Amino acid sequence: MGRNRLLLNVGCGELVREGWINIDFSATSNDVFFWNLRNGLPLEPGTVEHIHMEHFLEHLDYCAAVDLIGECYRVLQAGGTMRLIVPDAGRYMRAYTEDDKKFFSQLERLGGTAEPLPTPAAICNQMFHMAGDHKFGWDLQTLQFVCSKVGFRSAQESRHNEIDPRYNIDGQDWWRPVESLYLNVTK
Repeated sequence: MGRNRLLLNVGCGELVREGWINIDFSATSNDVFFWNLRNGLPLEPGTVEHIHMEHFLEHLDYCAAVDLIGECYRVLQAGGTMRLIVPDAGRYMRAYTEDDKKFFSQLERLGGTAEPLPTPAAICNQMFHMAGDHKFGWDLQTLQFVCSKVGFRSAQESRHNEIDPRYNIDGQDWWRPVESLYLNVTK
């Protein structure tokens, strides 16, 4: 693409942002670059300043996700950053073992189910499988391990909208901070 200091929105879905390279396998508009991310990132090494990847990584199996995180490392410039946001499998498991009724009551229609999901186990299964769309459940320890394994020097847990304002394109749906794990990563 011939530019440096790019802002990359990976697996953007409908979260298309102006001023960013929005990339996804299912292009929802002309503002989205159509690309199968299993084929790596079509960018030169060190050309990206920041990557945002929100609620996409869980749609890949573990090995494909590790490969994609490695690709992100490759295209980021030295000191570049990445924002990873995924459903927090650890939060779901803790809520289940602690019988956290408040947590589950907020998510009884997770994924837009026609009928409310009747039990915490049904809600957990919905998050882990999402009708076959989700391939892997991420928790903080596993995500930090993978980031370290591919070479990132820092992977710090964060919260909704807790990032440099230049890079804050977090989705604002009500459910995101309820069930998501936020990670700020530095090369």
